[in-house]
Amino acid sequence: MVLWDFPMGLIGILLGSLLVSLLIEYACIALLWPDEGAAHSYRVMLAESQWLSEGYTRSLLMSAPVETVSRWVHVAWQWLFVDSGFSGWLQSFKSLSEKGSGLIPALNGVGASLVSWLEVYLQATIWVTLIFFIRVMILFLSLPLFALVIITGVVDGLVRRDLRRYGAGYESSFVYHHAKRFIKPALYGPCMLYLAWPTAVWPNLLLLPSALLVGAVLAIVTGSFKKYI
Repeated sequence: MVLWDFPMGLIGILLGSLLVSLLIEYACIALLWPDEGAAHSYRVMLAESQWLSEGYTRSLLMSAPVETVSRWVHVAWQWLFVDSGFSGWLQSFKSLSEKGSGLIPALNGVGASLVSWLEVYLQATIWVTLIFFIRVMILFLSLPLFALVIITGVVDGLVRRDLRRYGAGYESSFVYHHAKRFIKPALYGPCMLYLAWPTAVWPNLLLLPSALLVGAVLAIVTGSFKKYI
């Protein structure tokens, strides 16, 4: 049951982060940068792609990370927006609204304005989705960093626990139970913040503090675990 809950929870976190990032982008288009429209998310996508290509030239998880991830992103683009017919539908819908059917010419201009307004949000949806995929791949390539910090935190906590055990240190479950509650927030919170961030952000600016926070919490949890089981 636990093995089933983890992938379902991970999928829920990813879908929730994508939904939040789309809603934030829509709100920013309507309120903060109406003149830029979908061009803002397009520039963010270019910046994230550049950071991916420059910062992840080598990885422990794959031999050619940039080429492999670029191919995965291209496959996602092809499947979501080209093979699904979304791009073709958007283009044909725009052309139809501009030409008009001739039956109600007065509504032709209204339809063109409506489609032009919707087109900004639909294009932003495409770019934000690609940004999301790129950031998910960056998180995937950053797994060795999290694994290293987690192992270091656990080992440090076990050493301090043994020192407390053999040195007749003070035993209290208060710190353990309260620190244990912060494991999931420390792990999921910064990652969700990174996936939903509306502007271009250097990955290490959020991922490195997130990994250090997880390691610190695990060190406190294992270090404050009871001395005798």
